[in-house]
Amino acid sequence: MWYLLSLFGRFMKFKGVIYVLLAALIYGVTPLLCSLTYPLGNNGFSMTFFRNFFVIPILYITIILKGIDLRLNKHEVKTLLPACILGACLSMLFLYTSYKYISIGTATTLHFSYPVFVLIISSIFFKEPIKITNVFVIFVAVIGISCFMNLSEGFNIKGVLYAIASGIAYALFMVILDKNNLVSMNRYKLSFYIAVISVVLLLCLNIPFKQLVFVQTLHSYFYMFIVSILTSIFGIIFFKEGIKLIGATNTAVFSLFEPLSSIIVSYIFFGTRISILQMVGCLLIIVSVLLLIKFNNNSC
Repeated sequence: MWYLLSLFGRFMKFKGVIYVLLAALIYGVTPLLCSLTYPLGNNGFSMTFFRNFFVIPILYITIILKGIDLRLNKHEVKTLLPACILGACLSMLFLYTSYKYISIGTATTLHFSYPVFVLIISSIFFKEPIKITNVFVIFVAVIGISCFMNLSEGFNIKGVLYAIASGIAYALFMVILDKNNLVSMNRYKLSFYIAVISVVLLLCLNIPFKQLVFVQTLHSYFYMFIVSILTSIFGIIFFKEGIKLIGATNTAVFSLFEPLSSIIVSYIFFGTRISILQMVGCLLIIVSVLLLIKFNNNSC
C-alpha cells in the first residue's frame, strides 16, 4: 500500500514538473513576440492590457459551455485581488516596460531572480525551512541564467529596477496562490478573474498616466492576440496546475527553464546567434532542473 502511494506521489510530482516546463516554454516564447510589437507603436502598458483583454470573451464562453460557477466566496475575493494585481498585472507591466530600457535577455535574466524571493518570502512569512538542496539548485541556475545577460547596450538603472520589481511581484503572486489555496480554484475561473481584474486596474491607471495605445497596426494586434492566448489561457493554467502539484518553491526553480526556451526559440525562428557563454548557461540550467528532479524523487 505504501509502495503504491509512493508511486502515485512520484507520478503527480512528475506531472507537476511537466506542467511547469510547458508553462516555462510558453513564457519563454512570448517576450520575443512582444518585442515585435514595440517598433509598431506598442508599449508595455498596452501589451499588458491587451494580453488580458483579448482572452476575456474566450474564457467566458468556455466557462459558460462547461457550466462552471463564477461565484466567489469571501476568502477567494480577499486573496484573488492581491494575487491578480501583483501577479498578472504589475509583474507583467514591470517586465514589459523594462524591455523599453534594456534588452530582453537582460530583463528576463533579472526577472528570474524571483525564485530567490519565493524562498525568502516563504521562509520569513510562512516559516518554511529553507532546504540546502533548493539553495544549491537555485545557485547553479542563477549562475546559468547570468550567462544570458547582455550589458553591451549599457546599464540602464530604470530598466534594471523594473525587471527586478517584476521578479518580486511574481514571487508574491506564486506564494499567494500556493498559501491561500487558490490553486484549488477551477483553472478557467482563475484565469478569467485574473484577466478581468487586470483590465479594470489598467483602465483605472490609464486615467492619470494615459499610456494605453489603441491605434496600432493589424500585425501588432495579431501578435498581442497570440501572446494573450498563450499566456492567459495555456500559460496560467499550466503554471497553476504545477504549483498545485509540486508547490511554489519547486515551481519557481523549474521555471528557470524559461530563459533556456527563449534562447532556443530565438535561435530556431529568428536565427539569433548563441554564444559559447549562453551554451554554458543552458547546460547549467538543465543540470539544475535535473538535480531538482533527483532531489524530489529521493524525498518521495
